[in-house]
Amino acid sequence: MDIGIEKAEIRPRQHSFRFLRMCFIALLLLCFIAFLIVLRVQTKYSDKITDGAAFVPPNVGMVLGAGLKAKGAPSDILEDRILTAIELYKNNKIGKFIMSGDNSSVNHNEVEAMKLFALANGLPAEAMILDHAGLSTYNSCERVKSNFSLSQVIVITQKYHLRRALYLCNELGINAVGVAAHDRGYIKQMKYNWRELVASLQAWMQINFN
Repeated sequence: MDIGIEKAEIRPRQHSFRFLRMCFIALLLLCFIAFLIVLRVQTKYSDKITDGAAFVPPNVGMVLGAGLKAKGAPSDILEDRILTAIELYKNNKIGKFIMSGDNSSVNHNEVEAMKLFALANGLPAEAMILDHAGLSTYNSCERVKSNFSLSQVIVITQKYHLRRALYLCNELGINAVGVAAHDRGYIKQMKYNWRELVASLQAWMQINFN
């Protein structure tokens, strides 16, 4: 009788251990698949990053929004993107720029802030095309083709973001190359890097399931 009771007690524990082991293996498998997806997004079009030295005009660039400071001025990240665009314009590498950003509320107008900062730093109004519906990197890339009827574009953003932007644009049928924007070093850079991993998974899903 004692032996039978001991066996009966062991079996549920064995089943519980097997279940936990299967869950752990499934979790490892999911993590590995996620790693492969992120790697694919981050590397597939990384060879399309250039310094712009070989550009021959006319070209159209796209500056991607990156948030605002408390008083509505461009964030440091966004300033660096715009300044990079202005430098390309002054060097006669790119003639027009799509300023694509979030204008989802009255108090948050990235595009207007981008335009004012660009004007103050020497980029003429006629060199800017304003896209107020660039609510995300995906939206900005998709609208290059659907709203502006362009088949190619030069994407301007920091390198940590550029690889995903190039993946989205090229997968959406736009022949996109990229120039890494100036990077002055940002306090929350580690946060941006981690967020980019999650955003890469989202980008893959947007391309494959939209």
